[in-house]
Formats: sequence, structure tokens, C-alpha cells
Amino acid sequence: MVPLPFMKCGCQSNAQDAKGNPVCAVHIGLVAGATVVDTSPPDLKGRTAKCGCGRKEDSVKSLAGSLAFFEHQPEREFDSFYCGCRGWD
Repeated sequence: MVPLPFMKCGCQSNAQDAKGNPVCAVHIGLVAGATVVDTSPPDLKGRTAKCGCGRKEDSVKSLAGSLAFFEHQPEREFDSFYCGCRGWD
């Protein structure tokens, strides 16, 4: 699996625009960086991502596309992601 690019908003791309370009569907229209690929992605070694339910995962798993709606949050103790705890629909 090809790693998903990071966007300037801090999220990993989780959607595509009409032209097939990567975007962050969570922040599009809210944060200018949601449509701009970050050419210097963050170093996630030693970081932990936390879902709203409390589940924690190694942030590096996001590089393989294993953490849905991953967002790097360097100003906080944990990055964030969604584990599916409340369903997918």
C-alpha cells in the first residue's frame, strides 16, 4: 500500500477532489492547508495517537494507512484518529 500524503492541515489525506488530488475531507473549506500536500511530513516516531474513546495506537501506523482520520497534533500530548468505535456509517 502506498502511504497517504500528509496535508498542510496536519491530517493524512482521507479523500480526493474531483481531479483526483489528495485532500482532507475533515478540514476542506475550513483550513486552507486541507488541499495542500505537505512536502515535509512530520516525524511520527515516538508519538501516540488516541481515539475519542481512549484507544491508543502508535502514530507510525498511520504511515501504512492503518489509522483512519489520522491528524498529527504536535502541540498536544497525543495525535488523533478514529478507531471505528461508533460505527462507520
